[in-house]
Amino acid sequence: MPEHLFKNLANIVVVFRSALVFLVIFLLNNTSPASRISGLVLLIVVAILDWFDGYVARTFNISSKTGALMDTLGDRITENLLLVFFAYKGLVPLAVALIFVARSFASDFIRYLSYKNGVGTFAINKSKLGIFFVSSRPSRVIYLVFKITIFALASLALVLELIVKGANVYFIGLQNFIFYGSIVLVVFNLLRFVLLVYDSRAVLKEVFTNAS
Repeated sequence: MPEHLFKNLANIVVVFRSALVFLVIFLLNNTSPASRISGLVLLIVVAILDWFDGYVARTFNISSKTGALMDTLGDRITENLLLVFFAYKGLVPLAVALIFVARSFASDFIRYLSYKNGVGTFAINKSKLGIFFVSSRPSRVIYLVFKITIFALASLALVLELIVKGANVYFIGLQNFIFYGSIVLVVFNLLRFVLLVYDSRAVLKEVFTNAS
């Protein structure tokens, strides 16, 4: 394998999993039970690949600041597209999807400013709370699992909608869990954003103080 491809192996995985999200949404939006089941299965594949790109980067020692930004980009594509889609389907509040989209633009702008100053994505948070809730590996894993759980259950609800007669009645508990779970998710998302802003205050102060 050419060296430049090897060094970007994890980034290639990120691009591939990001592209799969479009196929997941296409399948879940189909009215065929088989298509929706395929979409649910493919969503799990996307989740596995989200873990796998980091595993590849660590195993082959090809982690980089650019790679961290690529990983974040892949996460943004996945979560924003899926939340907008599930909001369209009425499974999560529209406000949740809109807040996620707005927050992603704002946080990635801050990460870009830090990147320009030589600070990597996972090195931004220096405060104890910032490390605990944002950059620590346990926090990122919990956040990822929570997101995937909401996405998987929403996909399952779309499958059951076609397979089980009267699903809107019998699976109202599932729908409520998805609805309120997504609200908890966005609150945690905003907490992480506040801590990101706090830990980036020096960079933000410098940028806006010297803005011309």
